[in-house]
Parts: sequence; C-alpha cells; structure tokens
Amino acid sequence: MVPPTSGQLINVVFGADAPRIVKTIEQELKNEELAKKGELERIKRAPHELTPPEQLPEVLHSPLFQEIATRQAKLEEERKIKEQAAVEAARFDRREARAQRLETHFADICPALLMPHAQKNLRKITDSIEPFGLILADKCPIVVGKEGARILAVEDPEMGTTAAAAAIAERPSLALLFKKVPDKEGDIIELTRQALCGDHLDENDEARKKLPSTELRADDVPGIFVPADRHQRAAALDLLFPKMVGSIIEPPPAPEPPHIAIMFGAWQRRAVLSIATQPNLVSRLMHYGFFADTNIEEPTLVCKNIDQYELRPDKDYCETIVLMIAVGLAEPLLADPEQLFPAEAPEDLVALGPLHISEDAVKGSEECARFFPLGYSVPERKAKLKNKKKKKRRNKEENTDSTERTLSQENAEEANEENGVEGEEGVEGDENGEGEDEEIGNGDDDSDEQLAVDKATSPLPSTPH
Repeated sequence: MVPPTSGQLINVVFGADAPRIVKTIEQELKNEELAKKGELERIKRAPHELTPPEQLPEVLHSPLFQEIATRQAKLEEERKIKEQAAVEAARFDRREARAQRLETHFADICPALLMPHAQKNLRKITDSIEPFGLILADKCPIVVGKEGARILAVEDPEMGTTAAAAAIAERPSLALLFKKVPDKEGDIIELTRQALCGDHLDENDEARKKLPSTELRADDVPGIFVPADRHQRAAALDLLFPKMVGSIIEPPPAPEPPHIAIMFGAWQRRAVLSIATQPNLVSRLMHYGFFADTNIEEPTLVCKNIDQYELRPDKDYCETIVLMIAVGLAEPLLADPEQLFPAEAPEDLVALGPLHISEDAVKGSEECARFFPLGYSVPERKAKLKNKKKKKRRNKEENTDSTERTLSQENAEEANEENGVEGEEGVEGDENGEGEDEEIGNGDDDSDEQLAVDKATSPLPSTPH
C-alpha cells in the first residue's frame, strides 16, 4: 500500500492479508491526522529504498511461509539425494564394465605401486610373495603426477594424505606387476593382498608387523599400494601400465557428466547461444539442436546447428532450441577445484525465461536421451550427386569398345582367310559335323560377347620371318 504523501513511501503490506490491510489503513489514517496537527512526524522513504527490517521477519515467520520453505527444503534435499545416487550408480557401472573388459586379458596379474621411499626394499617384496606362488613379472619407474595422485586417493584414502600425494606426484615410484606361477590356484588379488598386506591375518596378529605394508610405512605414508578388488585393479592397470593395456584394449570412453535439458523459443536462439558460448559456460554446453515444437516425449528434430537453421526459408513460431547443459562433473573427486561449478542451471540462461527446464539430472538424462540420442554428434554423410557427364562419357567409352571389338573380329577373319583357314566347316567337330562353333552359336549373347572380348584382347599371332 502506497498512500499519496508527496510521492513518498510510508508503509508496506506483504501478502493478501485482508484483516491486516484494514488495520494498517486505519492506523495510517490516524497517523495522517496526527501529522496534520503537528503531533506526529511522519517517516518518509523514497520508493527505491528498502522497507524497515522489522517488516520482513514478520512475514518470514508466518506459518504459511514456514510451511512453504520447509517443503521446498525437503524437495531440494530429495533432489540432491536422487542425483547423488544416480552419479554413484553411473560410476559403479563404468568401473564394473572396465573391470570386466580388462579381465579378458589380465585376469592372472595384479599391479602395485612401491612408494619412492620404499624402492630400496624391493627384495623384501619378492621374498614375501614367493611363498604364495607369485612372481614379479615386470617393474618400471613412474611419476604418476597430480592427476594420478588424485586417482589413487579416490581408490585408497591412505594415498590421499598430503604427504603421500606430494610424494608420488613429484618423485618417481616403482610400478610392479605380479603374476601367478602356472600351477598356482586362487584369485591373484587375494593372494597378493595376503602376501603383502596380511588380509588373512587378524588385526592384532604379530605376523602383520613383519609384512611389507607395515614395515615400509614411514611418517603415516604407506610403503606400497595394492588393489583391494577388481575395480581398483582395473584403475591401477590403466594408470601404472597404460602402454601394456593400450596395446591390447581400447581406452575407456569419457564419462558423461550429469546434465539437464533447457528449452527456449527458436526466436531466442541468438541470445541463448551468445550466453551459452561464453567462456564460463561453453564447457558445460554438451549439445544443442532445433526442434519442431515443445514436445518433450517425442521431439522432432529440425536441424542440429544455427547455420542450418538460418538457411531454412520458412521458420515456424512454435519451433524451439534445446540445450543439453552439464550440472556437475562425472568424476568430481578427480577434478581440480577450479573446474567445479554449481550443480544447477546457469543463472544467465534462466534469466532469459526458458520454456522448460528438467526437474533434476535424472529426469534431464531421460529427456536428453530423446532429444540427443546416441550418435547425435556423428557427422552426416552427404549424398553424392549423379554426374550426367560422366555417364555420357561411360556410354561413349562403351560404344568405342564395341567398335574396337568389331574391327578386331574383322581383322581376325581376314587373317584366317589369308592363312587358308576356313570358317565353320574348317573347324574340327564330331562325326555329324557339329563342333565347338555350333555350341557357341547356340549359346546366349553373353557367350558371344565374352568370346569377342577374348579375341580382341588376345595377342596377335607371331609373324614368320
């Protein structure tokens, strides 16, 4: 409510609360009478100034507002839990698929990483694995770097300490490859863990103190990293022996980050793409395309880029542009802190007033699968136009070949007459005079053509000297 008092704001009422509005009006009328008598000095504010701080808490603490806020917070928490579960499920599926792929060729080997400070104790490692039917098949120095340190930190929390990460990121470690002897049975990972880490022993067993995993530890930095399961073994093989793995198996595909679909009217295409291609957002734009309407369940693709869309002579007002936007990272634990961004739709795009935004990343994945199916980014093959000139030239060449074959036949017959060779009667045949020529004459046209070709391409008879 803004009473006309020299264009100044005197009070504000939030919401459609009729009793409060009536009460406020009555109070302001009384204040106006007192102000005219000089008994009250009215506080005046410009329209652009904020209202008193006391006014807002009263609204925020109303039962209706609190109920709405609680419900929204609950929905937001459920959305985060749902998206986190989807990310973890996708990561498990990727790790399982990679583990199965590597097991087809590397089921009987197990990698390990000997830390820089423990390399001089390699003999202790070989002595420990020998009773368990294992041998050291290969070893090579390696500096895993910062990215490799993050990978190992995700696989084993002990490798994620500051001291351990700094050691393997900057100093050379020793990559080891263990293998079972031919007659040894059992899982290679379990055997390696028993030999080096004592997984088969109790925690208080004195024999654990003599194992390499205990003896080689220094200042809370483990002396050796050994995979604990199939997933860790696959990750360690890709990290420590990339050349060996890459020579047999293709590298894993890049994981797809969680994403949503954002739809705008096609008439907003320039503003939308101008924002989406900004340096801070271009890495989050995964795909985009133009569609016939706002149908999300069965979208109809019009074209895949703005250049194709601008060439369209007729543009419909109901056509839309849909963006596939990442709202997170596929492997956030492996990313640099600078690469992280809010797990929500970009504010600049939301400010343009989209027609549709996916509810969450799970729903967005389903919608984007319909808008941008598998193979969407594969370039389209252009249809080859038929070259009429080439066809005419081909016909001309066929006519030329036919003429040459006819001339060759005539030359051959003239040569036979000069040498005293007669036609059909001079050819040897059976008792009835039916020979090879008759069989050829009774054959189809293809036989005649093949014979003519043979005559035309056969070498000329040698001329006697």
